[in-house]
Amino acid sequence: MTSPALAAPDVLSFDRDPGWERYGKNADDLPSRTMHQDFGWRPSNHAGGESPGEIGGVISRSLTRACYWVEIPTQTLETKLTLSGRVAIVRTDNNCAMQFGFFNKDSEGWRTPNSLVFRLSGENKERRGQYSWALADYCTQKWRAGGLGAFDGRYQTTDTPPIKSDGKPHDFIVAYDPKGASGVGEISIAIDGKEWKTELLEGHKEEGAVFNRFGLMNIQVSGNSMEVYLDDIRMNGKLLDFSDDPHWEGINNQGDIEEGVARPWNVMDWEETNRAGGDPGEMSVMMWRDEAPAYFATPISGLTLDDPIHAEGRLAFSGAGSDSGVYIGFFDSETKRGKETPDHVVRQSNILAVMLEGPSRVGHYFRAAYGASSGANGHNDSGPIIQPDGEPRHWSLDYDPKANDGVGSITVRLDEEEVVLDLKPEARKQGATFDRFGFFNMQSGGHYVKVSIDDVRFSGMKD
Repeated sequence: MTSPALAAPDVLSFDRDPGWERYGKNADDLPSRTMHQDFGWRPSNHAGGESPGEIGGVISRSLTRACYWVEIPTQTLETKLTLSGRVAIVRTDNNCAMQFGFFNKDSEGWRTPNSLVFRLSGENKERRGQYSWALADYCTQKWRAGGLGAFDGRYQTTDTPPIKSDGKPHDFIVAYDPKGASGVGEISIAIDGKEWKTELLEGHKEEGAVFNRFGLMNIQVSGNSMEVYLDDIRMNGKLLDFSDDPHWEGINNQGDIEEGVARPWNVMDWEETNRAGGDPGEMSVMMWRDEAPAYFATPISGLTLDDPIHAEGRLAFSGAGSDSGVYIGFFDSETKRGKETPDHVVRQSNILAVMLEGPSRVGHYFRAAYGASSGANGHNDSGPIIQPDGEPRHWSLDYDPKANDGVGSITVRLDEEEVVLDLKPEARKQGATFDRFGFFNMQSGGHYVKVSIDDVRFSGMKD
């Protein structure tokens, strides 16, 4: 939906760089890093197939998509799907991963929309050595994800041993049955004959996915590499022959890629673009969830919870990893710079903002959040869902100190949808102060969001 025009006099159109303040780790200070990809068809027999010839090699996590795949007839979540074969993990670095299975030609990012895959997530720990967890993942065409691991409980505490990176071949099967779990849809994974299964999350089957590619893809977050090989692959029961080069399509799967971005180095820039739908010129971030504080903001006249507070503008949400988020709104810069404790231990204080964040089963909510000066805080449990599709949207935030019987209330709007959050009495009693408006990060480890704003106006604007 194209956002409506905003009144002119007190609107920041960003037709030139306003020189917003950057705090925290900036990608401009990150030395360039080379990521190596070297995977495809190989004449070797690491995976222990019936005959030499297999696919795989060195696959690196990278923000740049790398694929080796083949076009297939279109499949959906109304289709029964299976992928099986043998896998050998030769080497794993810390924070490495790969995914193998069904994709769409436009699938990109993490979590990967339009995907149903066998995923390996690898590590190299001093005490435990090199190993991988095996998982079955899916993601709908609207970035809602689910799945399960080939282990009991949570991987952090499970008694199920991971797969060692010792080159030993293992059998795997990932299967999806649209009629399973009483028609909800069911996905399963088996390693060496032991099976785990779960149902699709509510609404995901109906939301759907479209698959027209089958093969290998890297995980598109910063990280390291693993060496893995697969053979005796069956796709929906059909054996794929790798005794000779199948000449599948390769995209960035051979060679070096220069990476200028990695967690926790944020990109915080004025850009002469118009993703948010206004004239050229906007403020943009690629901001990571990370324990260290970071913001990209401008000073404002001091505000408190006794003041009515307003902000609005245009916005484009153009990219995201899973488990990512950012705040857009008002905060106190001294409090932010001094926060050294992760958000999951102590929430942020002296903030009043839109919180763009959400669980992987949903994607990202657009909701209200606040933190008073001495710890009282709150946010909506849910809100309008926003997808990282780059579409221009109109947004607003309004705080009314007289609402909620004089305790105060926040209303956040995204186009025609809105969500209301009432302050707790103890929050209003504690109060809060704000001296900045802009983007600020969520201080709990995760991935990135890409957001641009334009044509904004907000309380406390300075000339």
